[in-house]
Amino acid sequence: MANLKEVGSGLRDAGTQAVQGVEAGITQGVEHAAPGLEALARFGYASKGAVYGTTGLLALNLALGRGGQATDTQGALTRIQDLPLGGVLIWLLVVGLVGYALWQLLRALLDPERHGAAPGGLVKRAGYALSSVTNFALAYFAYRLAAQGSAPAGQGQGDIVRQVLEWPGGQVLLGLAGLALLGFGGVQVAHALSGKFMKHVALRDFAARHASAVKRVGQAGVAARGVVLGAVGASLTLGAWKGSASGVRDTAGVLTRLRDQGDGLLGIVALGTLCYGVWCVVQALYRRIKIGP
Repeated sequence: MANLKEVGSGLRDAGTQAVQGVEAGITQGVEHAAPGLEALARFGYASKGAVYGTTGLLALNLALGRGGQATDTQGALTRIQDLPLGGVLIWLLVVGLVGYALWQLLRALLDPERHGAAPGGLVKRAGYALSSVTNFALAYFAYRLAAQGSAPAGQGQGDIVRQVLEWPGGQVLLGLAGLALLGFGGVQVAHALSGKFMKHVALRDFAARHASAVKRVGQAGVAARGVVLGAVGASLTLGAWKGSASGVRDTAGVLTRLRDQGDGLLGIVALGTLCYGVWCVVQALYRRIKIGP
């Protein structure tokens, strides 16, 4: 028995040392690559700002009666591609969106912001992981758009929701996703009202002299994003309750619905979405970014 205990203890110690060695190797590699990863993360924020800024501009044009239609981030990429040198811009956005997705993945796995393993911290890190997946998917869409020269054919959100509803427990999964998105939207609005997001940036020079204006832009942008995400989440939750995909809306659907309620309401949210794009650029320039644990 004593020998078995010694063997078990030895295996456990060896396993612990191996895990610690892997963690040390990962940490050392990340620290070595930190300058490049930080630059990529900043370029990612700027790329995200370009996409959301375009989304907001298109919606604002619609609200002002200048034609066009409301769209989501994929639609914004398609419109960017139609610009002069649009193909080059899309390739740059592919790099930037991948960079942002990698930054979110590092935030989730390495926890450089020290959220920890408490329930609240794990929820935040899970959100970063989900954001990473979402932005990798958007980067892949942009890659296919750049490579093919046109928007790749794919399933609409309604088709995806109908497929989910056909899964065992699909209604529950859809409802949980909707509630999570609704809750995240509410948190975003709360953060916008409190101005807590400002702790993540270190303003300097011109931005520091106009810190109050920068804060107001951030508040408008973060609040608008929270409202849109919350509305998408509410539609998912309602769709799960009814067991139907007919009322589920994506970002473009939410903006179109707002227009049905009046151009003024759409204009407010569109301007806020444009502000969110500007806020992303502010983060590209001034965000406190720490790579590695």
